[in-house]
Amino acid sequence: MLFRGLRTKEDVIIHGSISPGLLALYVDTLVMAIGFYMLVPLLSVYFINHLGMNTALAGSIIAVSGLAQNGLRFFCGIAADRIGYKKTIMLGVGIRIVGFTLYGIVDNPAGYAVAAFISGLGGALFHPASFGAYARTTSEEMKTRIFSIRETLSNVGFILGPVIGMLLLRFDFSLVCFSSAFMFALAFLLSWILLPQMEGESSKGQKLFPIVKKIWKDKSFLGFCLLVIGVWALNVQLYLSVPVRAKVLLDNVDNVSLLYMAGAVLMVLLQIPLLQILSNKIKQLHIMALGTFILGLSMLMFSFTGGFWSMLGAVLIFTLGQMLVVPTMNLLISSFADSHSFATYFGFTGWSFAIGGILGNTGGGYLHDLAINSHYSLVPWITLFLFGSFISIIFYRIGNASLQGNRD
Repeated sequence: MLFRGLRTKEDVIIHGSISPGLLALYVDTLVMAIGFYMLVPLLSVYFINHLGMNTALAGSIIAVSGLAQNGLRFFCGIAADRIGYKKTIMLGVGIRIVGFTLYGIVDNPAGYAVAAFISGLGGALFHPASFGAYARTTSEEMKTRIFSIRETLSNVGFILGPVIGMLLLRFDFSLVCFSSAFMFALAFLLSWILLPQMEGESSKGQKLFPIVKKIWKDKSFLGFCLLVIGVWALNVQLYLSVPVRAKVLLDNVDNVSLLYMAGAVLMVLLQIPLLQILSNKIKQLHIMALGTFILGLSMLMFSFTGGFWSMLGAVLIFTLGQMLVVPTMNLLISSFADSHSFATYFGFTGWSFAIGGILGNTGGGYLHDLAINSHYSLVPWITLFLFGSFISIIFYRIGNASLQGNRD
């Protein structure tokens, strides 16, 4: 099966240099990333350490947000393509402000679950619209660099957000929530003032059901989405397998945050130049193959770690795989779509993220529990490595087939 959806578009808005709209999207991404990482990574810390919730209850509340965001993204992407990217971004950001504010007001698990759902709904609205706006405001030749810059800005937020959040948490959890909501309020204001209208192309005569039918008939795109499930199941291991290994090796489990921060710093420093160099030499599907293999290889490396520094090396290798996979994946999604359906396609892949997250967390958790209760301590790491290698081989073969098809 070839990914025949990969093509060059001729209907982009600008070519080359950064437009005011693209600059506004960059600022929005940075501000919202800081606001998001100020609060969300601290939720489990607050629920478990401050409120005394058990891990299952805390995890269930946090999972509500992810399921709402990824499960509803497809429908929200359809809405974005019909009513316009700017309107959908502002609506989603506004709803997330409500959700994050509610976190600081409620004081019981049911209330936190409602806040999680509202926050996830906001993300489901603005995420596909934002990616669609990125795809609409640049030329095909610039997309790799544009998505790399977006991921870099997101990781700057990942570095700064938790530091600010931890400082505010010393005073009061509500202060963290309200400050995070304020960052999204700032993003709302910036979007209102700076973003161009970017009216939905699908509202200009293209009906809803033909778009959905087109996606379901696009076997190449559906095949890509199946592979994304596997890639994302590996990607979530950073927040599952790393803490599991840290609990075994490190005296202070809080040092896991230092590992994550080191990975984010590496991504900020190398994301753009690395992917720019590779994209000039290697096809996108081969970059996906390489990145997925590196994700699996890093899992194997974790089995040989013996302390903080060896774990740091494995995390940095994992981060290298992420640097290749995430922006390239976004580029490929935009390549399947046309200007009428950017957000719809990005929204549809939300189901891949949701399924991949569930499979990665439950499957990885089962493997680690199996290893703890038996003598097969290498089983999780070898299994994840083989799984990553399998997905990588599929990407590589499809990339070769696509190249052969282009020559023919």
